[in-house]
Amino acid sequence: MPPYALPGTEVGPRRARILGAAAVLLAVAGLIGWRVMPENRPADEMRVALLVDRIGEGIAPGTDVRLDGVRVGSVGAIDVIGSGRERIRLVLRGSQLFGLTSALSVDYAPGNLFGISALDLRSGAGGPALADGSIVDLTDRDSGRVQDATLAALLKSTGQLTDRVLTPKLVELLSKASRDLSAFTPLLQALGATARAFAETQQLPPSVLLDQFGSTLTGLPPMLTGGLAVLQADYTNQYLKSPEHLQRFGRLWTDVQNQLLPVATQTLSTAQQYFAGTLPVLSAILDQVSASIGTPERSAEQLSELLTRLGAAFHDTPAGPVLDARVDLEVVPGLAAPLAALLGQRPVTGGR
Repeated sequence: MPPYALPGTEVGPRRARILGAAAVLLAVAGLIGWRVMPENRPADEMRVALLVDRIGEGIAPGTDVRLDGVRVGSVGAIDVIGSGRERIRLVLRGSQLFGLTSALSVDYAPGNLFGISALDLRSGAGGPALADGSIVDLTDRDSGRVQDATLAALLKSTGQLTDRVLTPKLVELLSKASRDLSAFTPLLQALGATARAFAETQQLPPSVLLDQFGSTLTGLPPMLTGGLAVLQADYTNQYLKSPEHLQRFGRLWTDVQNQLLPVATQTLSTAQQYFAGTLPVLSAILDQVSASIGTPERSAEQLSELLTRLGAAFHDTPAGPVLDARVDLEVVPGLAAPLAALLGQRPVTGGR
């Protein structure tokens, strides 16, 4: 029996060659038909390629592709096209893209509560509309349009937080900050007590109080200017350039501290001993004086009118201000006749 024959079969050399040639021709015909015949795919199907620098965990062929939360396709294939560059082939439904352009952004994000990854597309302004066969380059300077927010990335960032941030050094820093802030507790308590006392004793509306307090700031710039001028004068004063005069000037403050202030303190202590009883009397007098004034606004208007009239009653002369006065002498004829004779005029009934 020949070595190529099988027991119970009638296959000879010639027939074996014919069967082998037929198998080869059938395989070649199938390959040619597969490459030449057009693909039978839905008319709405669109294939787009994304060039990216990195791919999120869980992104693989079959992964859902979503646009504004709606599934619009899936990942067809993922190819490596170079060092650090990969191509994601997307199979999309064109009718669901609603004018999506090449300015799109990509998010690798969890697609459900179980953390299964999905590829989210986000619309961007500008760029041509996506078409079948479009290639969107999201590498190099456009790599910021790709965000990895998958569950694996979140867990990794959390691990880095606990490993690099939550360290004993941070705990020590927080403890020190807590101790330093506790020193401000009395100040905060004082501010709270002041605010509470103000709220309990407030009698005027806040707008009036703020207006009055704000008016006090008017004198702040001149005060600062004057203080700076005094400091500048210390450096430019010719008198203080002499060491002897500077020493004498310094001795002035020493004498004020050691001689003037003790004497003033002793004087005030003595005055308190002998005149402390008169303070209630002075307080009562001042209260009566303030009560006699009445409404401050009305008193100010009346005083202003009185001063205006008093000023109008005088006129200037070479000898100085003279009071303008008119005297009615009709009821005193005994004075009218002598005055008329003195002035060389007829009897007058009035004078100026």
